[in-house]
Amino acid sequence: MNPQLQRLIELQNTDSEITELDRGNAAIPQQIESGKSDLKEKQEELKQAEGVLAELQKKRKDLEMEVATENDHIAKTKSKLPAVKTNKEYTAILTEVDAVKEKISVLEDKELELMEELEEKEKRIPAFKAQCKEEEENFNAYKAKKEAEAKRTEEELEVLRARRHAAAGGIEEKLLGQYNKVFKARDSLAVVTIKENICQGCHSQILPQQVIDVKMGETINQCEQCSRILYWEETSETAVPK
Repeated sequence: MNPQLQRLIELQNTDSEITELDRGNAAIPQQIESGKSDLKEKQEELKQAEGVLAELQKKRKDLEMEVATENDHIAKTKSKLPAVKTNKEYTAILTEVDAVKEKISVLEDKELELMEELEEKEKRIPAFKAQCKEEEENFNAYKAKKEAEAKRTEEELEVLRARRHAAAGGIEEKLLGQYNKVFKARDSLAVVTIKENICQGCHSQILPQQVIDVKMGETINQCEQCSRILYWEETSETAVPK
């Protein structure tokens, strides 16, 4: 096989490995972010539960203050009794006091209902916190795994880049330029085999004479349709039995 063609094949194989690892590495940040979704969901549930609890606690405090205000209202109203001079005024004060007491009773009923709801909501918080902690631990483990994968991949890429540099250094400048041009234009695939007279890059039919030339491997042949560099690879099916 033409030495330049052999180096091109080696270069393509190395570039294919680099491309695959680069794509995998590029996907890791998004994978980490996606893995964070369950944690975010549990954190949001906890946040909402705590928000509801805080709102209920505020309502309870407002009711307590309102009850206290009404009790103060009763005390002030009753303080007027010693100065009352007529039965009508006395009756009016007692009526006002009774009305306020009725209002207080309604407020206290609301407060009791609120306390029961508060107790129910408070019971749920520990479970939400436990789930949130579990999801956080799961995410941290997943993140650490992905970060280790990224580091390992980068180490592999350093080795492959050095190998690529060595392979590219043995290729004629003009030929390397053609390779790089096709590599960029054809989805990172510039050197392909032919099988059953078909280019494995664009799946176009290769003319019989060119197939013979490719099989001989003495010259550099490119597909007329996609410009990819072609080579013949012997397999158990195509090899001639001894």
